[in-house]
Amino acid sequence: MSRRSRRVAIVWRGERPVSIVPEDSRLRPVANALAERGLIAVPTVYCEEMSASVREQLLSCEGVLVWVDPLTNGNTRANLDPLLCEVASRGVFVSAHPDVILKMGTKEILYRTKQLGWGGDTMLYSSLDEFRDEFPTRLCSSGPRVLKQYRGNGGQGVWKIAIASGNGDPIVRVQEAVHRDGAAEEMKLSQFITDCEIYFAGEGRLIDQKFQPRIVSGMVRCYMSGSTLVGFARQYPKGYGRDASTENTFGLPAEKTMLPPEEPEFRALRAGLEGDWVPAMRKLVDLDEASMPALWDADFLYGPRTAAGEDTFVLCEINASCVLPFPKEAPAKIARFVLERLQSSQPRGRIDAGIGIG
Repeated sequence: MSRRSRRVAIVWRGERPVSIVPEDSRLRPVANALAERGLIAVPTVYCEEMSASVREQLLSCEGVLVWVDPLTNGNTRANLDPLLCEVASRGVFVSAHPDVILKMGTKEILYRTKQLGWGGDTMLYSSLDEFRDEFPTRLCSSGPRVLKQYRGNGGQGVWKIAIASGNGDPIVRVQEAVHRDGAAEEMKLSQFITDCEIYFAGEGRLIDQKFQPRIVSGMVRCYMSGSTLVGFARQYPKGYGRDASTENTFGLPAEKTMLPPEEPEFRALRAGLEGDWVPAMRKLVDLDEASMPALWDADFLYGPRTAAGEDTFVLCEINASCVLPFPKEAPAKIARFVLERLQSSQPRGRIDAGIGIG
């Protein structure tokens, strides 16, 4: 048995190493579920200053599960992602692998899959000049739009733009989703476009979607393990059922109602995800089942109702870097997923039994 055998690192961002996954951590249920499958959870706190020691810790493991956001207090994954790629190249199972995140876990997936059943009116701007040339006409002709930076989380760099008054260079009303109180400001469209230059730095780009007015009904988050749905979260806007409006609803509050995968209200949504949309997405971005993340989610807004009055759903984003919190059913599914991936890569055909949660 190798020194890696049975060890699975659980990685999150922090400031100092720990010896166990804390009891009050939202990742503790994952550690417990791994132990029930005979795997040892190795708590691994990541920060840029500890990269060397983290690298050695990850190389001592057989698998790595990562919970680190693209943006946190100004920190990015610019140092972490190459480290994870190196570890994976040394035979360690990494989920989600940075290459997989780039294929399915950035806002560009909204554009690449817009022809699927979850898609809609979506554009992509690769440069500031392209954005300046094309966006004003689209905004004026189609009504309010939502712009999303290539990589981000927590509503950072996600903007709703609507024309407030004027022609030519109109005054626009802009809201950033990071503000959950509906706060907005007004400025000239040309100034807003200039301010967006920061989103095109490096490999940056902007994705542009038509605003969905049924956002006042909230959002549905679908938690997935591989290509299998493991639960839902129903998220409601402030003032839902009372004073919520398309003007003041954009950044949704964090509170969620967790629902099991069998939830009757979303039976059709689950069937679409598992039966059609996820398989089609995998084909479009060239991902096999073995490469899918152990845990990821797809967020949906309510689209226009059908003629029969049935709900439709429009993909809002896919999160594959750091999915917290998650349904109570998820940890057991994650542990099973990891064990199956490790077994499939083992020439001996199985992982030796063992118990421990770091």
